Amino acid sequence: MQLSLALSSSPLAAVRDRLLSTFGPQRPTQRLDPVSQLVKAAVSARTPDAPSWSAFRRLLTRFPSWEDLAEAPEPAVLEAIHDVAFAADKARQLPHALRLIQIRCKWRLTLDHLKDLEIDSARWWLQGLPGVGVEAAACVLNFSSLAMRAIVVDSHVHRVTKRLGLIPATADAAHAYRPLMDQIPDHWSSDDLFELHGLIKGLGQLVCEQETPQCGACPLKAQCPRIGVGHSAAVLAWRGR
Repeated sequence: MQLSLALSSSPLAAVRDRLLSTFGPQRPTQRLDPVSQLVKAAVSARTPDAPSWSAFRRLLTRFPSWEDLAEAPEPAVLEAIHDVAFAADKARQLPHALRLIQIRCKWRLTLDHLKDLEIDSARWWLQGLPGVGVEAAACVLNFSSLAMRAIVVDSHVHRVTKRLGLIPATADAAHAYRPLMDQIPDHWSSDDLFELHGLIKGLGQLVCEQETPQCGACPLKAQCPRIGVGHSAAVLAWRGR
C-alpha cells in the first residue's frame, strides 16, 4: 500500500492537519443516543445528507418511539423513508433489526451495553443486525453518545483515501475500514476520529468529487498521487487486465 503522505509518523495525522487549516475544526456538538443513531445510519446508506435527514425526521414524527417503529408495518415505514436509496429494503430491515435488538437485550431496545465491549466486538455485534454494514456500525459507535474509536468510511472518505494512496486501490468501502484504523494514532480520541471523518468528507463533497475533482484547489495536491484520477485511472485499468 502506498502511503503518499508519510511525512509524519501517521499519514492520517498529516491529512488532518492540512485539512484543519482549510475547513476548520469539525468537533461534535451533539450526539444522538445509540439506537437513534442506528436508525439514522440505516436510512442514510447510499443517500445524500438532505433526504436522509428528512427521512429520519419523518420517522421521529410518525412513530412516538423506536419501539413503535419496531412493530410498524412495512408500508408505513416505506411511506416515511420513500425518498432514500433502497427504501423498500430499508423499510423491511429496519424494524427487523430493532426487534432483534430487543430479543438480544431481554426485550429492552438499547445499545448501551456496547460501551463495555472491545471496539471490534461491538462492531461485529452491530453487523449481525439486518441491513447493518461496516459503515452503519461505525456510525453508531463513533457518532452516537457511545463515542467509541471507529472511523466512518462513507463514499467520500473511501474515494479520497483511495486517491491519496492510503488504502489499496482495489479495496471497497467495507474493506477500507481496517487499513485506515491501523493508521490512526493510538492517542487519538473518538472526537479526533469524528473530526477526521468530517474533514475528509468535506474535501470529498467540495473538492475531490467523483466525476470532476478540483485537483488544483485541493489543499493536499502537493502530496496526492491522484490514484484513479485521469492518467492514474487509465494505468490502473490497464494493470487490471
